[in-house]
Amino acid sequence: MRLPKLTGPVLSGLHCFLIAADQMSFTRAAEILCLTQSAVSHKIKNLEDSLGVQLFIRQPRKLTLTEEGKRLKTVVAHNFGDIAHEIRDLKTLELSGDFNVAVPPTFAQTWLLPRLKLFIDKYPALRFHLRTRNELIDFQTETFDCAIYFGHGKYAGLHSVKLMDESMIPVCSHEYAIAHDLYGKPEKLSVCMLLHDAAPWARAGRNDEWQYWAQRHGVLLPEAGCTFDRADLALQAAERGIGVAMGRKGFIAEMLEEERLVAPFAMSVLSPLSYYIVCRREQASSPRIEAFFDWLKVQVD
Repeated sequence: MRLPKLTGPVLSGLHCFLIAADQMSFTRAAEILCLTQSAVSHKIKNLEDSLGVQLFIRQPRKLTLTEEGKRLKTVVAHNFGDIAHEIRDLKTLELSGDFNVAVPPTFAQTWLLPRLKLFIDKYPALRFHLRTRNELIDFQTETFDCAIYFGHGKYAGLHSVKLMDESMIPVCSHEYAIAHDLYGKPEKLSVCMLLHDAAPWARAGRNDEWQYWAQRHGVLLPEAGCTFDRADLALQAAERGIGVAMGRKGFIAEMLEEERLVAPFAMSVLSPLSYYIVCRREQASSPRIEAFFDWLKVQVD
C-alpha cells in the first residue's frame, strides 16, 4: 500500500470507508452520510485507486473487507477516535475560565438566580460573573461575553436570540385591594397609588409600562405615583401595601402563588418587548456562549 497525500478527497474517502466498513453496506453508509449509494461507491473506488489496493470484496448483496481493508479500518478507527476525543477536549477547554454576563436586575433576582445553580453545576470550570444593569452594554469597550436585554431584539452589529415573551398585569396586596375596592373594578385605579419601574427597559419613560397597559384596556390612570429604579422594588412596595405595581409574569408567578400579591382584575396584556440573549456576532459560535444560550432555552421550555 503506497502512502498517499492526505488531500481533502482522501480524508473524505477514509471517513466514508470507515462508515461503510462499520455498516458493511454502501446503502446504510449512504443513509448515515446523507449521500446516494452511488456517491459512496464512487468515493471508496477513488480511495482504492489512490491507495493502490482493494479494500472491499464486492459480492451480490454482500460486502467483505480484504486483509488490507481490515488493517486500514483498525488504523482509521483508532486515529479518527483520537481526533474526536481531542476535539471534545478542546471544546471542554473552551468551557472554562471567566464568563461575564449582564442581566437586568429584577430578571436576575427573580428568574435567573433561582435557576443559576443548574448551570454552574453543569459547567463547573466556568467562573460565572453576573452583573446587573438596565442600560445596554457597549460590547466594543466592555468585557461582557453576553447579555440579556428586555427589548425589541434588533441591536446593530450584535447577534440576538429571543429567549421568551412577557406579559403584564397590575398587582397589589390583598389588603390594599380590599381597602380600595379593586377586585373586578379597574376604574378604581384612578384613586390608587401607582408604583412605577422607572427603567423597565433601556431608554423607557418612568410610566411607560402603565401607560401601555392602560391604553389597551381603556383605563384612566392617576397622576400620583412612586417610582423605583428596579421592578423588584416596586413589587416589594406593592407587597407591603403601598400601592399597585405593574407585574411581569416572569417576576410575579411565585408571589401570586404564595398570595403575597394578588391580581385584582384579570386584565393582562402582552408586552411590546421580549427577553433576548445578545452577544457579539463573531462570538455567537463560542462554545461557552452556545452552552449558555442552549441552557437558557431549556429553562424556558
